[in-house]
Amino acid sequence: MVTAQQTVAPDGGFVLGVLGASGGVGASALATACATRAARAGRDVVLVDARPWSGGIDVLAGLDAAPGLRWPDLAGVRGDVDPQRLLEELPVSEIGFRCLSWAAGALQGQVPGPDPVLSALRLAAAVTVVDLPGPASAGGQEPWWVACDELVLVVDASMTGLGAAIVLAEACSPTGVVLRTPTHLAEEEIVTVVGAPLLACLEHDRAVTRCLEQGAPVGDQHGGLADAADRLLSAVLPGLRAA
Repeated sequence: MVTAQQTVAPDGGFVLGVLGASGGVGASALATACATRAARAGRDVVLVDARPWSGGIDVLAGLDAAPGLRWPDLAGVRGDVDPQRLLEELPVSEIGFRCLSWAAGALQGQVPGPDPVLSALRLAAAVTVVDLPGPASAGGQEPWWVACDELVLVVDASMTGLGAAIVLAEACSPTGVVLRTPTHLAEEEIVTVVGAPLLACLEHDRAVTRCLEQGAPVGDQHGGLADAADRLLSAVLPGLRAA
């Protein structure tokens, strides 16, 4: 059990949310890469999967076969949660970050709210990276959005992708944008219409396939994904530098 009746410090770590403005933009991969790069920089990191229908972010983290708690194990958790005990019972990668993931077919219905689990993880880890549920989720996405200290929107730089980003940005007020490239649209025009600064560009990265084949977390090999994660983390967590 991870529940506890205890008093915890009111402060805590930093929560970064990554949200795809539309499907297939690589938001889950970017969230995983941010956790990977922050861990490589020596931070205590937790990667949280808030998308029950995604098939499980532990696959991208190279942890799908690793022992430890998943979201279904926390069903019905109420009240106080022991932050350190929860952290210690999550799957842990070889580079040190921990992961709270869903799995395929694990949930039908609404996305569960972030608390009390996210509040406990904030207290236990220096950095929590959340793969956020999108607007097509069956309710429950907004509490996750507002629970983040910074929310980054990953945007497909097509006309339809940009249209989706404009609508979503009005609802979630992102800190900044990560833009999928290449694009024939001017970057300056995109950030102007979305209303948030450009933090990084994300190009297709063959290293992602290599990481998956090797069972390594995506973003742990040099390439476009790792570069985008490094730039994003430098923007929201100044002074962070991955090894």
